[in-house]
Amino acid sequence: MESGGPSSDRSLQEALRAAVERTLAATAGSASQTRGRAQELLDDVAKRGQEARDASASVTTRVVGAIQEMRLASGEDVRALDEQLAAIERRVADLEQRLSDAPSGRSEPQVEG
Repeated sequence: MESGGPSSDRSLQEALRAAVERTLAATAGSASQTRGRAQELLDDVAKRGQEARDASASVTTRVVGAIQEMRLASGEDVRALDEQLAAIERRVADLEQRLSDAPSGRSEPQVEG
């Protein structure tokens, strides 16, 4: 087999180079479109992420507000109510004792208070 010589090698290189350049030129437009579409998708994801973050913050604020409006009792409030309940229980027990000790003819107990 015979090689085509230096001039044949050079024309083969030029033909190959031209084919590569044509391929790159043909795909450059679609690569640019793909890059643009990818950027649009990333922008959309970022926008939706921000919207979700804002919605979450809004819901958190509303939940905190609702809890504050519920006016839940503190430990101190519960202790004060417990003391008041104990005092009422003592008064009721005292009244019940007076009723049981009272003569049977009386219809109304005397309440101190």
